Amino acid sequence: MVITELQRELVELEGDLADEARAKARLHALNAKLGGVIRELEETGDAMVGLIDESERQSGYWLVDMFRQLIEQAKRWRMVKARAAALAAEAGKEVGSSAQLEGDS
Repeated sequence: MVITELQRELVELEGDLADEARAKARLHALNAKLGGVIRELEETGDAMVGLIDESERQSGYWLVDMFRQLIEQAKRWRMVKARAAALAAEAGKEVGSSAQLEGDS
């Protein structure tokens, strides 16, 4: 009887550890994606600042070209922000499911 109970507890513990390992792997993957989005946001922001600085030094056609490039960077910025928001939502779901798994233990 005691051995059977211990075996059952061991099987449950193995399952819990496997669930935790999967949750940690998913969170690690989300962190890696989020790091990429943050880098892209920084690069886009830096490019926008560079274009603004350059446009202040130029006039005429160059100014129009700089604004065209700035608009392209702004579009990229919005796209990356949308990806960041989607990742944040996904991470929120992951944290919620991890907390639920811990609460079930």
